Amino acid sequence: MKISIISGSTRINRQSHRVSLNLFETLKDQSQHEIQLLDLAEFQFPVFEEVLVKHPNPPKGLADFAKNITESDAYIFVSPEYNGSYSASLKNALEYLKENEFSKKVVGVASVSAGGMGGIRGAIQMQQLILGIGGYCMPGMYLVPKVQHKFDENGKLLDDAFSPKTQNFLKEFLWFAEAVHEKKSKIV
Repeated sequence: MKISIISGSTRINRQSHRVSLNLFETLKDQSQHEIQLLDLAEFQFPVFEEVLVKHPNPPKGLADFAKNITESDAYIFVSPEYNGSYSASLKNALEYLKENEFSKKVVGVASVSAGGMGGIRGAIQMQQLILGIGGYCMPGMYLVPKVQHKFDENGKLLDDAFSPKTQNFLKEFLWFAEAVHEKKSKIV
């Protein structure tokens, strides 16, 4: 199974990328699946103009991004909470895709904040987005409050007491993703 973690912030000095790095390394170390990190800051997509399949001059990297998304079997969206929602860069990147890349695939939500609520409003909005693009939204959310005290800039965990939350989220995510992937593999 191929799992893509989408690091959804392009902001300078972004804190949510720390969580993306940690989830990437943790999944690589603890699962037998192929794990990739798609960092939207590296793609630098311009503001959405047209879906890839209709775009006369697609932005650099968009075809590769779309290919990686299409080939993936499950995803984790990681975004900070901005103004009660997820990042504009995540929404922008997903707008370039067709409507069926996420169909019948599991998507986990990780939301990050510098404050104490862990980005819950952004996480709820991401869950609605996932339903809108045809994905199977994982019911549990990975909320990271006070991210600056939980992970360093390389994604290393700073607060050992937070480790069980990460492990529980990934355990539930993998269970759900593997169950859906197994069911889909039996359909001919």
